[in-house]
Amino acid sequence: MSDEQSSSTATLRSPDSVRLFGDADLARRRQGPTASAVTAFGVDVRELRRFPGGAGFNWTDGRLVLKPVGCVPEHNWVCAVFAAWDSADVRVPEPVAPRGMLDDWSVDGWGAHVFVPGRDLDLTSELDRVKEASDAFHECLRDLPRPSFMDDRNDPWAYGDRFAWESADPPSDPETLELIEDLLAARRPVTAPEQPIHGDIRPNVLAAADRPLAVIDWPPYYRPAGMANAIAVTDAVTFAGAPLSALDDWQTGDDWDQLLIRALLYRLGPTGLIASRNRLMGSLVTHVERARPVVHAVLSRI
Repeated sequence: MSDEQSSSTATLRSPDSVRLFGDADLARRRQGPTASAVTAFGVDVRELRRFPGGAGFNWTDGRLVLKPVGCVPEHNWVCAVFAAWDSADVRVPEPVAPRGMLDDWSVDGWGAHVFVPGRDLDLTSELDRVKEASDAFHECLRDLPRPSFMDDRNDPWAYGDRFAWESADPPSDPETLELIEDLLAARRPVTAPEQPIHGDIRPNVLAAADRPLAVIDWPPYYRPAGMANAIAVTDAVTFAGAPLSALDDWQTGDDWDQLLIRALLYRLGPTGLIASRNRLMGSLVTHVERARPVVHAVLSRI
């Protein structure tokens, strides 16, 4: 690694390097896709309307769904993976290439995919179906190499991933640090092989009659496959009221307890960072309070 690369990596491990959305970013997303993007993707502008979910930033004409793109190299990589998808066990969105574009899957910060039929799962009674979809999805990704864009992302959850797995600096929020320090003290090496994983699969599985489950909205990371399930189940217990026994129900492999620790760090790191900048909103306002019993339960397993 060159001195320049080493310096860049060290910077990305600092909470101070993380970029949060500003007012201009949010305004652009709220305004919807540009005329150029609508034309390039062949959208029926007469039918274009805001799509439910996605924080109000997604749009559809009934055939296509248009979404803002945060990291262009990440979006291009995900689209390339999905364009080559051939699994009969799990569905994924079919990406749409902009007209006249050879290597770029976005226009003016917008991407598009064909509408994926299905309903959201009930994340309490159908949590086992999330695991079913996750296992099928990650089996398909097992042999993909690590993409280079992961070295450059500076969003809160990329920081959370580095914080959980590497030597990223902790956030400065005192309340979050109380839990984080206990988790860091219990962290031990993980031996499971790494591969691309979905960093937020729990709310992103769709079910449709007579069709395989679908996985959408993929934020990719490169960690053991079990990490995706550890994130999903700790999120379910923390935010959706799933019982602590779910931690046992989802257990796989000798590294499971260490993956649970890293899943909690992956979420708490960004929360502490956002709290330190006085930007908490939504479920993050009560995240530390909700996470405390989950942290204690996980640490009691060690």
